[in-house]
Amino acid sequence: MSRKWERMVQRNSKEMNRKRVKSGKTPISVSTEEQMDVFKGRSWFLPTLLVACSLFFAIVSVAYYETQTLYWVTVAGYLALGVMYFLRRPYVKVGKQKLSTRRMGMDKVFGADEIESISVQPGSVAIQLKGKRTRWVLSKFQSLYDIPALATRLKKFAEVNGIEYTENAA
Repeated sequence: MSRKWERMVQRNSKEMNRKRVKSGKTPISVSTEEQMDVFKGRSWFLPTLLVACSLFFAIVSVAYYETQTLYWVTVAGYLALGVMYFLRRPYVKVGKQKLSTRRMGMDKVFGADEIESISVQPGSVAIQLKGKRTRWVLSKFQSLYDIPALATRLKKFAEVNGIEYTENAA
């Protein structure tokens, strides 16, 4: 379906739902949310680093017979942060016109018109944004993404939206 047609269907369904509610009938459910494919990874580097810091502080504490309560709270805090970051999975959402991911604790969403190019290497995907000197680099090493599946979906996204797509087979 073309985007113009989708907007027209949504507008007409809203109007029909308004009329149906006034007449006492149940509204027709039409999803206004864009369907997005979600690719989840698993963060392992930062949680491992935090747990290692926690263990280091615990070992140093035992070696020097440090028994202050606040010191053990710090050790438990690093351990809890490591577990929290391990359970919080990174993701990439790919829709018809948008890409979305979590960066720096916030959801970042960019439309297809803001993306300059997409390049795929064997272990990572790099997304270059227009006008900005930033790139999203999604790697298998850092976040354990399924790169072949993500590359296939991004190739389709690039073809639909006219974005430069390069695939380097090193």
